[in-house]
Amino acid sequence: MTPTSPRPSLDRAPFDDQDGRWTPRRVALLIALAWPTQLLAAGGILGANATASVAQSFHTTQVAWFGLTLTLVSTLLTPFAIKLGDLYGKKRVMLAMTALGTVGEALAALAGSFWLVLVGRAIAGFYGPFGALSFAAVRDLFPRRLIKPASAIMGSSVGLVGLGTPFLAGWLVDTWGYRGALWFLAAATAVACALVALLVPETPRHAFDTGFDWLGGLVLGGGLTAVIYAVGQGQSWGWSDGRTLGWLGAGAAALIAFLFVERSSAHPILDLGVLRRRPVALALTAGGLAQTVAFTMPGLAILLALFPHIPGVSAGLGWTAQHNAVVSVSWNLVMFGTGLLVSRYLRHLDPRKVWCAGLAIMATGYTLVGFFHGNELELVLTSCLANVGSGIVVAGAPVLVVGVVSPHEQGLGSGMLNMLVSLFGAVVTAGAYALLNAHSTVFEGTAFYQDAGYAWMFWLGALATLVALALSLFVPPLRDPEEDARPA
Repeated sequence: MTPTSPRPSLDRAPFDDQDGRWTPRRVALLIALAWPTQLLAAGGILGANATASVAQSFHTTQVAWFGLTLTLVSTLLTPFAIKLGDLYGKKRVMLAMTALGTVGEALAALAGSFWLVLVGRAIAGFYGPFGALSFAAVRDLFPRRLIKPASAIMGSSVGLVGLGTPFLAGWLVDTWGYRGALWFLAAATAVACALVALLVPETPRHAFDTGFDWLGGLVLGGGLTAVIYAVGQGQSWGWSDGRTLGWLGAGAAALIAFLFVERSSAHPILDLGVLRRRPVALALTAGGLAQTVAFTMPGLAILLALFPHIPGVSAGLGWTAQHNAVVSVSWNLVMFGTGLLVSRYLRHLDPRKVWCAGLAIMATGYTLVGFFHGNELELVLTSCLANVGSGIVVAGAPVLVVGVVSPHEQGLGSGMLNMLVSLFGAVVTAGAYALLNAHSTVFEGTAFYQDAGYAWMFWLGALATLVALALSLFVPPLRDPEEDARPA
């Protein structure tokens, strides 16, 4: 294990004579961190494709919980994962998370009842906060000159996931139903556990106070979970329904209570002093909002592709899932290629300017998607432009966080970014469905969406991106991890 100093702020990964060079060992380390990180994105795509099979297999009207259970558990546990990683080292926590993820997905695949499936998905939710630790581990384990490109490659590899996972999901679900998708996730998570065990060294500890603020973690995680649950259910319950307002109120009350709990805690789970710094608050909010658009909009666009085309009733394109996967190859390749290109040159560029340029391109792209999405050619051209921006955003967001926090605050910054992406994702998704339903036709109990609904859905993504851009203009110059003091 890497020796640690008595002061957490001085902990660093060891440096060697070849700092700044990509070696086979460092490439293997990056793969070992990127595989389980992007498996989270792949799991979202596989889960979305498996949902219909789950509903039909168990004849349930509560299938929304198949995905929601995972999200809620992950959100609840994120603050605990951050603190435990700082206390005991990130590798130990990541091993426990991947092991529980494997067990949970296997249990869900074996389950003979819907509620046991949900139990398995809840256990798998322990794996959800992995990204909060993996990006922080990059700063701990890579030399200073490679932190920016390694973080950018980790983020942009989501485009590679989006390239192949739709084909994989279709094959698994079509051949073996939802169990095929869950067994694949169990096996892939087991591989992730092995990669972490074999290739990832233990990270320095950034906290040495053994006290643990269980109350603060439960209040924070519970408050965020309640808000996300309310927003996720608000569309079906109704925004003025007592259940929606009750969950929103409970979540808001818990988040306010958290501020007071942390002030009086001898061992706070989050350092609120860090979050009160304007650069950190701006970077996390802008980064969370922009990543939400980059991750959420392609999933919502599947509605346009797969809903039928019925003149006067439904303005969907009526594609098959396989046809949609083939067409989406273009913009996923653009996203991955852009992120890879940015990661290569980010060390020599001003990250703020690159980030803002990416936001401007993404906002322009989704504005045009709103106007032009009626056939393959229109959707490919406009989506490719949007995904040039998305590639920059997913590559730049980790670098943005690195630039506003110190090394021992990296876990906190990455964790808060993850929680904001979950929160904003619920809000943007609910807003998109509200716009779709405002321009819909109900036929035989099913809501079919008109073209105006799809247009406003994409324009919502453009508007959220412009908000992120406006916030980013006030982010001060970023600190360069290459300028961090070399440990003695």
